[in-house]
Amino acid sequence: MRPNKQVSPVIRISQGERDASARATHLEAATRKFLVTTNERKQMSTKTNFKRIALVAVAALGLGVLSSVPSQAAVNAAATITATAGTATVALSDSRTAATIAVRYFSDNAGVDTAVVTVTMGTQPATTSLATANIVMTALDTSLSSGGASVLLGKTNAATAWATAGGLGLDSQTMTTAQGIITKAAVGNAYGKFGFFLQPGVDRVAGTYSLDYQVKVYSTGVLAPTLGGTGSVNIVVTDGTVAAAGAVSAAGQSKAVMKGGTTWAASGNSTDIDSVISAVNTPSSTAPVAVIRVTQLTAAGLPSRESITVTTNIGNVGNIDNTALGKTTTLIGDADGTNDIGVYADGTSGTATITIKTTSVTFTAKTVTFYSETVAKYTVVPLATVIGGTAASALLVMTYDAANNLIVGDTSAYAYSSNLDVIATGGTAAAATGTACIYTASVGGQVCPLTGSANGTADITIRNKSTAALSTVASTATKLTVNTLLPAKVSLAFDKATYAPGEAAYIIVKAVDAAGNPVAPNATSTNLLATGGISSTLSFGNGSETTTASTVNLRTTTAAGDGYSSTTAIGMYKVFMPASGGSVKISATGGSALPAAGQVAVSATATVTDSGAAALAAVNALATTVASLRTLITTLTNLVLKIQKKVKA
Repeated sequence: MRPNKQVSPVIRISQGERDASARATHLEAATRKFLVTTNERKQMSTKTNFKRIALVAVAALGLGVLSSVPSQAAVNAAATITATAGTATVALSDSRTAATIAVRYFSDNAGVDTAVVTVTMGTQPATTSLATANIVMTALDTSLSSGGASVLLGKTNAATAWATAGGLGLDSQTMTTAQGIITKAAVGNAYGKFGFFLQPGVDRVAGTYSLDYQVKVYSTGVLAPTLGGTGSVNIVVTDGTVAAAGAVSAAGQSKAVMKGGTTWAASGNSTDIDSVISAVNTPSSTAPVAVIRVTQLTAAGLPSRESITVTTNIGNVGNIDNTALGKTTTLIGDADGTNDIGVYADGTSGTATITIKTTSVTFTAKTVTFYSETVAKYTVVPLATVIGGTAASALLVMTYDAANNLIVGDTSAYAYSSNLDVIATGGTAAAATGTACIYTASVGGQVCPLTGSANGTADITIRNKSTAALSTVASTATKLTVNTLLPAKVSLAFDKATYAPGEAAYIIVKAVDAAGNPVAPNATSTNLLATGGISSTLSFGNGSETTTASTVNLRTTTAAGDGYSSTTAIGMYKVFMPASGGSVKISATGGSALPAAGQVAVSATATVTDSGAAALAAVNALATTVASLRTLITTLTNLVLKIQKKVKA
């Protein structure tokens, strides 16, 4: 009998742990082995699949190559031919009015399979002034090609070589037969569209012109008679003065242009540019202040006649024959595509905004300013503060009604002088009359020409009537000086002290009398400078005005018109500074028109900044700033260290 041995719990636990550890180790090893084996099998399976796919692909390619060897690439289907009629007028014939022939075929043999389109003039109206109408051919489209773009070439019956698409029209203008060829450099659908229109610039009559066409397809360079086709297509020519039924107006062709007056006229301006219209607001149903011509055309440039709706917020609009007037009116388009629409005053002041639109087109809005002739205020700008004994444009007057609209009439501003002995504007002190100021469109106001009678000063006031007794509105007075003395000396100056390289500059010549007072415009300026005029130490740039004349044109200037403003008479030259930096000195000597004391040398100096020097200065300034910052940072760091030491202590 085997003795019953008692096993210590410690041993059992220890032994169990070893068994569990062994089992765990065995399980982990088995799992890893299983996963590795599985992955290897998967990889082998994947590789096998790739090999199988590759073998199938190679076999398929091999079969494809084998099957293609016996046959030759070719066009084996008939070409699709689409012919579309064209339209023209006796006045208009171009690519927009062309008849078109489009051909599409599948090319298996790139560069060898081609289609040739031949077009010959067919029948035409018997009354045409030409023995035979001529054809112009143009290349229009290749967008339906696939596998690469198609190539379009062309030639006429008199040409020996094919021309590229860009030269088709030039080659065909005097020919009765034209040819186009369609080919492509890659396998795929070849597509080309050619346009054929009647030669422009020659007489035509209305009627139907037929074009006979033949399309020949060449497969692998050999004519394939059954794959092409023949036919005819028409170009219908109308007289161009009557819109076709249902014709649609096109924004790119149609236009609306406004001119002033009771009838539409270009008035020497472009027929495509609106005139600026300001008109008296006196009501009228018979005399328009402006006329808007609406011209409706189709995309092909032919007349169209959609209905027209016109709207305004001020005044009235309607037919030029004074019918259908109102704030909004709808008109039937005329048969020739052209309508003249009148704009009429209704007594209201302000800016009228006029909208015009047809069924398909909305035009840019037009504006007309209506003003009352009743003056409410004036704004006066001196054009010259010194005048002489000849008429000079002294004042620019802006005249406004109660609604602040500019009045442009010539009878709304009159100049009155406070000293008739100095500036005689008319009448006597007891019964003064004014000098009429004249509206000048180029400056947008009324200019007052005044003439000095004797040296001195006078205050000029603008009034609204030709006599002081009838006037009800007056401006603030403007002081003018009359100086009839001749120049005694001159001076030179630049308009600025510093310029950038190549910058525009103005050289100013000033002339004064013996007392140093500015002389009047148009004062004697012949030989104001000595021979040689103004010289410079550096050459001015291209576009500079010549400064070497001894005669100087003394005049007033405005910033808007001249680039520099002066209400006293000056001579002025516009120059462009040198491209390099440095000092520019100009010099001149007083001429023989001056007394001996004034025939002396004068000069002026300006500086052209050197961009390189400026950049260097900026870098140096930056370096100085950085050095200062470094010093400040060092000081702050030392201060922080001292504070830390004290805190630890």
